[in-house]
Amino acid sequence: MEKSDEKFTVELIVSNHYGVLNRVTGLYARRGCNIDSLYVNETENPEYSRMLITSKGSEYIQTQMVRQITKLYDVNSVTLMVQTKLKENSYGQNVL
Repeated sequence: MEKSDEKFTVELIVSNHYGVLNRVTGLYARRGCNIDSLYVNETENPEYSRMLITSKGSEYIQTQMVRQITKLYDVNSVTLMVQTKLKENSYGQNVL
């Protein structure tokens, strides 16, 4: 892992039917990007699902993943969320 690698989460709104998860995770595999966490659930509208995918990568990898995911047919929206590092204070609480 490079020094510039940081944890990031991509939120997707996708069509809710078979094969979509396979296409999205296949894109990560082809790019050689490891998925640390994956969460998928149906939205209020049963036609769509929300995916949260957490990975690590440089700023370049992050932008490339968003650009490539946006091109997929069943993807309706993509949001990149970069996570900040939290430090623990003397009371065991997370602080920025």
